Amino acid sequence: MRSIATLSALLPLALAAQTTWQVEAGGSTAPGSSTQPYYDPMELTIEVGDIVHWTGVSGSHNVYAEQDVFPDNPEGFHSGDPVSNLNYSHTFTIPGVYMYHCTQNGHAATQHGMIIVTSTQQVEEVTDLGRLVMFPVPADGQLTVEMNGNLLRQAEVIAVDGRVLLAADLSPVDRNVIGLGGLAAGRYLLRLTDARGHALVRTFLKN
Repeated sequence: MRSIATLSALLPLALAAQTTWQVEAGGSTAPGSSTQPYYDPMELTIEVGDIVHWTGVSGSHNVYAEQDVFPDNPEGFHSGDPVSNLNYSHTFTIPGVYMYHCTQNGHAATQHGMIIVTSTQQVEEVTDLGRLVMFPVPADGQLTVEMNGNLLRQAEVIAVDGRVLLAADLSPVDRNVIGLGGLAAGRYLLRLTDARGHALVRTFLKN
């Protein structure tokens, strides 16, 4: 009975445990190398609180995601100078899209990656334009919008009195990040327009 009770007590902790994701770094631009520099996988979708661990398997590499190179990253981080035995981990606590690359000479052309960090606080629904996902809700400095099955062209943030406060052209991909810098805390409208000119309006809160 004591063993069962112990397992029952530990079960909630196990369910809430962080997930550690493994990324391999390898390849080289040195003469004679048959493999271009790479990260594998190049793209990850993880949750807030998860850890990504990079391990070098060949060549010299690092992980560089600072905002001087990637200003749209929610925060910056890096592993230091390129080394032959890369062994680096980072815990992601802010949702959003993170870009990074290797700063070893010539590596960034092929050795770059993207990490999408999602929050459990998100809105998901099926709309006339497709499946819409927005997170985090409430939003902080940025709002991530995913529209599967449709490509969005523009996003507008509108005050409750009808004034357009922000307008941004969106990239022709399923997921876009909309910066909310300068907006006060409160309730806003988000108007999304697709390539056909069809629009969708949703409300969101900013902390």
